[in-house]
Amino acid sequence: MKDSAKEVIEQLLGNKKLNLKRGNSTELDYDKIPFGIPALDKLTGGGIAKKRISLLYGPPNVGKSFLASQIAVNAQQNNDLVGWIDTEQSWDSAWMEKCGLRTEDVLISQPTIGEEAFETAREMMMNGVGLVVLDSMAGLVPSAVYEEEFGYNPMAWQARFVNSSLPKLLPHLKNGTALVLINQIRSSLGPVSIDAMPGGLAQTFFAHSLLQVKRDGWIEEPKGTKVGFDMDIRLRKTKIGGEHWKNVKIPFRIEGGIDIVESFIREALTQDLIQQRGAWYMYGEEKMQGMNGLKHFFIENPSRLDELKANVT
Repeated sequence: MKDSAKEVIEQLLGNKKLNLKRGNSTELDYDKIPFGIPALDKLTGGGIAKKRISLLYGPPNVGKSFLASQIAVNAQQNNDLVGWIDTEQSWDSAWMEKCGLRTEDVLISQPTIGEEAFETAREMMMNGVGLVVLDSMAGLVPSAVYEEEFGYNPMAWQARFVNSSLPKLLPHLKNGTALVLINQIRSSLGPVSIDAMPGGLAQTFFAHSLLQVKRDGWIEEPKGTKVGFDMDIRLRKTKIGGEHWKNVKIPFRIEGGIDIVESFIREALTQDLIQQRGAWYMYGEEKMQGMNGLKHFFIENPSRLDELKANVT
């Protein structure tokens, strides 16, 4: 680099009004909060990024909030504070504790209007809360909506509100917060059914990663009882690494959430740590029949499960 260029750089860096920094400044680095699910952490390049916005979206009742709870569990394990903005008024402490969350250490907000939700998120971010979950964008109702009569377009009101409010949070990401937005896919009313996200397209523009969550097939017991389903999770957008446009399928049990043991088994199969021959599975010198038999082996032998987890990459 020419000396004149170096002089310009030093001169501009010295101008405090510009708030410039070098491209290799450690201030621009970011960490990630893992999901704790091997296939999903591989898909996302290590999990949800701090100093960034991530959007989880999909139809109702496919496990979006549960996925966010797993991020929160791992955030707490990393000694990060967790804030949860519950616009749907659906927070369930017993369920969240069952998911592994220390609810006494979670900051909960149940705002009545959208402005309150964004102001709460801003305050949390300014005060160094490591993870802020906004559940959900569909529940954000701007104060202007309460003042209007029927005949206006509520979807348009909400989209304008999100478009003007979300960018105001961007400067506070530098404090180290991972901001996770949750949203639902809705079918619009009219002669043609079109899937749409409440809040408009602004959230997809500003999000650094988009994870689409769908249901893909039921998990049934031998007698045909439905006990869960496969969550199909696709990385639709990423500016923070990961396997763009690829997807993974995670087993979700209705009573117990994500089946962590089966998740590790599935990933181990792709890495040939476990071999399958028809209905039989081989792990080292052990041989088990059926997926249930394999899972039972690892549940009954926690040291072998720890060994498997350590070897799965």
